[in-house]
Amino acid sequence: MPRAVPRLAMAIAATLLFVAALLALAAAPARAEDAPYGSQSLIRLSNNRPAVMLTVNGKGPFLFMIDTATSHTVFTPALAARLHLPRLPGAEFDVVTASGAVRSHFYRVEEMAMAGVTVEGVPAVVIDLPDALGIMGALGADFLSNFTIDLNLPVQTVTLYPQYAQVRAPGLQRLRGTLNAHGFIVVPARVSNILVAAVFDSGAQFTVANSRVAAYARGVGVSMVERTVESKVTDAGRQKRFAFSYDFDRIGLGPTSWQLPRIMISDMRVFDQIGLGNQPAIFIGMDLMNGRRIVIDYANASLWLAR
Repeated sequence: MPRAVPRLAMAIAATLLFVAALLALAAAPARAEDAPYGSQSLIRLSNNRPAVMLTVNGKGPFLFMIDTATSHTVFTPALAARLHLPRLPGAEFDVVTASGAVRSHFYRVEEMAMAGVTVEGVPAVVIDLPDALGIMGALGADFLSNFTIDLNLPVQTVTLYPQYAQVRAPGLQRLRGTLNAHGFIVVPARVSNILVAAVFDSGAQFTVANSRVAAYARGVGVSMVERTVESKVTDAGRQKRFAFSYDFDRIGLGPTSWQLPRIMISDMRVFDQIGLGNQPAIFIGMDLMNGRRIVIDYANASLWLAR
């Protein structure tokens, strides 16, 4: 009988420890890997494209546009010369952007830092960018895909999370897609009742679809208004491309939709270069995405959007 007392005490102690562990678990914050690295303010360029101040090799900061439809991080020739970036050995290759492909070499960048995190060893390419943007470079998929990115356009902030973080933003729903060979997230969308492949292009002022979207729309009798406009589509070589503007009744992108959107129709080379030239495809630009919150989940090839 005397031996039952310590056993009972041990059982009670074990139970209390178990309850305490449960309470501690319930009160524990999100996993460490789900905590953000940090946030910083966005700078909205004159055409609503998002940009940030970025330090490079400990110098700067410099103004870089966030470009989700560019395969590689881009430096202007002026900034590359200012930082004395060394060119890496190797042949030229195609840098794929939503406007087409431009030939370039890789240049060595020791580190780039923003929003409380530093990325080391991301090689950059050097090409001309439109002077009107006032930027020194563009962050492409090679840099952005290191993170899960909360692009909060209503409050003009960007928050970087670890690559596999689970960002539980209230009101956002997941739209699953695939990650193509160039680092673009390709998701399903609908233009009227036409299923299309869509890419969110934060570096584009206008939403642009290929001619197959218009052809399919005519084939199934979709009502749309054609408008002849001066082309506002410029390829990566700064050449103006001919385009029509169409008013469709609706675009649906997961939980998000737009009524009576205006879409530029142009067969930019990039549609072929990323394997979407033979199907209806669209690049969703900032004319539609401005003022929305988008979580870009590269690890799971997904976009999180609100209604």
